Amino acid sequence: MPRVSQAVAKKTHQNIIDASFKILLLEGYEHLTYTHIAEKTGVSRSCVNGHFKKKEELLDELKPKAVEHIIQALEFSSPEAFYLSWVNAVNENRMFRNLIQNGGKIICRAEGQMSLTNRISGDSKKAEKALYMAIGYAVVHISCPIC
Repeated sequence: MPRVSQAVAKKTHQNIIDASFKILLLEGYEHLTYTHIAEKTGVSRSCVNGHFKKKEELLDELKPKAVEHIIQALEFSSPEAFYLSWVNAVNENRMFRNLIQNGGKIICRAEGQMSLTNRISGDSKKAEKALYMAIGYAVVHISCPIC
């Protein structure tokens, strides 16, 4: 079997990342399997495995995209604006909900919390309180996948 060119391999690699991120956003982490990624990408499961030997390697590629998507959904001008934007994102943005629900698989929770708190303008204690209130809101309002 002939070897594929570097350009084709690079495009396939990016297609796998894009399909994986779409699965994570729209379907949730539990659907992020190599078999499902292969189906969505139109390649074999072994092809996906050839590009990402371990799932952690794939998750490392998805992390910056996940962080960017979360940040884009939020307002950081004040603790109050942050909290209101979080509530709106939880209520209106399925992709945001999926990332928040599955974020612990990609982003270290402590790292994520610190990053968000540091982005919020204003008093750091109020920013931390706004984040904890936002997390509490998400816990209550994001439905449990097994309920």
